[in-house]
Amino acid sequence: MKKNYWPHFIIALVAFAIALGVWTVKVAMDNPVELDNSYMMKYQQLDEAIYDLDRMKREFYRKYRLKFLTKQLSFPDAKVVFVITDKDGKPVKEAKVTVLFTRPFTTKQDIKVEARFHDGHYIATATLPAQGRWDVILRIELDGLQLYEKYRLSTQRVLKRIKT
Repeated sequence: MKKNYWPHFIIALVAFAIALGVWTVKVAMDNPVELDNSYMMKYQQLDEAIYDLDRMKREFYRKYRLKFLTKQLSFPDAKVVFVITDKDGKPVKEAKVTVLFTRPFTTKQDIKVEARFHDGHYIATATLPAQGRWDVILRIELDGLQLYEKYRLSTQRVLKRIKT
């Protein structure tokens, strides 16, 4: 009598599909999707406010200039320096600036600090827990306007293009 291997093949195929399903769920749970925090708010709030933020960004750059001076982060004590000036080149000191140091693909090591104004520059410092690439996100509030700018920096080298 001839043996039929099809039932064994079908059972093996079903077992393999179940194993792949379990593996997919495990990998997804071990590597959760992180929310983008480029605007320091939940995506639902961003979805409602994006057009206003875009309008405020255009209006901000009509009135003011922002120059980011930091090219590389030092480790572990990082410092970012930037200047906000009006159209005449005079430093603006009444802005409220929040700086977020965050890793590109996780929010677990986020550090949020307030920048302080000193000698015409805004300075924000933070103690970084790890070396490597960091995103530095500025939230500038001035004259009823909000501006968000994101810069990619590293503790190990100067990146070619820092503003994203």
